[in-house]
Amino acid sequence: MSSGHRRGRRILLATLVLAALVPLGPSPAAAVSTECDDLADTEIPADARIGDFGPGRFLADVDGDQHRDVVTGYVIGGPPPAYGNQDAYLHVELASGWGTVIQLDQFTTFPISQPVRVADLGGRRLIVIAFGVGANLAEFAFLEFSNCSLAPVELVTGGLPRIIAGGSLLYSSWFACSSNDVVMLKLERGFDEDGNVVEEIMTGGDATVYRLEPGGFRRTGRLDLNLPRLHDDLRREFPDCSRFGGTFVDDDGSVFQGAIEWLALEGLTKGCNPPAGDRYCPERGVTRSEMAALVVRALGLTEDGGGDLFTDDDGSVFEGAIDRLGAAGLTRGCNPPANDRFCPERGVTRGEMAAFLVRALGLTDDGGGDLFTDDDGSVFQGAIDRLGAAGITAGCNPPVNDRFCPDEHVTRGQMAAFLIRAFGGKSA
Repeated sequence: MSSGHRRGRRILLATLVLAALVPLGPSPAAAVSTECDDLADTEIPADARIGDFGPGRFLADVDGDQHRDVVTGYVIGGPPPAYGNQDAYLHVELASGWGTVIQLDQFTTFPISQPVRVADLGGRRLIVIAFGVGANLAEFAFLEFSNCSLAPVELVTGGLPRIIAGGSLLYSSWFACSSNDVVMLKLERGFDEDGNVVEEIMTGGDATVYRLEPGGFRRTGRLDLNLPRLHDDLRREFPDCSRFGGTFVDDDGSVFQGAIEWLALEGLTKGCNPPAGDRYCPERGVTRSEMAALVVRALGLTEDGGGDLFTDDDGSVFEGAIDRLGAAGLTRGCNPPANDRFCPERGVTRGEMAAFLVRALGLTDDGGGDLFTDDDGSVFQGAIDRLGAAGITAGCNPPVNDRFCPDEHVTRGQMAAFLIRAFGGKSA
């Protein structure tokens, strides 16, 4: 990797994480050599904005060498909603460290960049890019990494396939992928006898098929959907292939997927099923020992205070992390006043999570206190208020969000969200 590329990457990561984060590469796998390394390298500019409209970055094998590469969408220019003053780009950094970039708004009316997944079509890996604003409208394009560069996959007749997705009260649209085809579904809901929209039943619409050929996509016709049909039945027959697909196989569609991918990208998690490491288990509860490991990695803590600070973690794979967490003063144990035990296998409550993060970040501003209605009398109330004032939590009962649910246990997905807000920037 060139020295300029290394500098560019350090600057970019500095905008996403605190200076205390351990500098880590894009993949746990060893870097590999590639023929592209001898070509001109590209780097992500220091003023790039990542994640304005979605996760912005994920890991995937783009070039087929069995190593994870970093896929990043970013914009340069005025912040939203100043769309006319922005330029959108897609950057791919191979596991070897070499990178290439393409400007996206040269072939779309939306100067927005949101890479959403790498799809396998016709034996080719295509990067799916979303353009658009919000959930009600998004256009999608497919780009391919070939000959050490990125290029959009066009129609054989010219231009890009009209792939859209979104929804409203009257309409639902998405696209599905098969081995060689992309099917664009645009469906309409019907009305009952009182004139009310029936959301469960699709009464009209069509499904357009785009087949991937060597020269690009060819529109081959439309499918007979035998409408009217239940919306859920159509979703099962034509599963959405536009969803973000990155490091783990079990978080597609999760509201925490962007945060989970950030954890993987920064090397803070290796999954929940070693040695494969292809699952994250987002709905599973977080144990205190797992929390210790994540926070210690995020802060780059190395001092263990001499080790063996607690009596109940001997033999735990997390003992080193637990000792470093204790030495840093971020935990006092689980059995006051003795506090000689850590309870490594016990679940973490939202109140405990607040205390851990407030200590780690040194937060002092409580925003005036009493930010939530359900933590009065909790030993964690002060920490919860400081966490809320810092914008790291918005509550547990959207959209009202006047409750924190301090005694509920934190899932691994929620943990990812807490950590990215705390250490990675709220828009990362």
